[in-house]
Amino acid sequence: MDVPRGGRAPLDPILEESFDGWYLRHSKRVLPEVETVRAAKLSGEPVGFIMLKTLDPGIGYVYYIAVSKANRRQGVARLLLRDSLERFKVAGLTEAFASVEGDNEPSERLFSAEGFTRTNLVEVSREHGALRALNLYRLMVVVPGEILLHRTLK
Repeated sequence: MDVPRGGRAPLDPILEESFDGWYLRHSKRVLPEVETVRAAKLSGEPVGFIMLKTLDPGIGYVYYIAVSKANRRQGVARLLLRDSLERFKVAGLTEAFASVEGDNEPSERLFSAEGFTRTNLVEVSREHGALRALNLYRLMVVVPGEILLHRTLK
């Protein structure tokens, strides 16, 4: 389900279980203002959510996926990601990006299983031109140590 901007505060505890340090601060800052938040609920309570935004015409970005500790390894993140990719397609987007910490192997496996592959600024520049690629990176807030992932949407 969509979570409207004014109704996102109850998701904070899931962020606190999912992230720490810079990622926790950044995700808490992004949550109230990000374009789209989709949540998975169990017995009426949110167990996970995903933050999404459109970067540029045709290009979507998976900002954060967070799942409560009690509900991990049950397919919640995969369900949220698949739902989001379908929403991107319905909206007419043709590409999706995501980034994960370099040592976050479970997240990279999740994205890989859904068709994402590693990319980098050079490859994005070849496809979109240097200026557009730099702007996309700025909008994604890709930081050193993260792996950028890409998927073409069909």
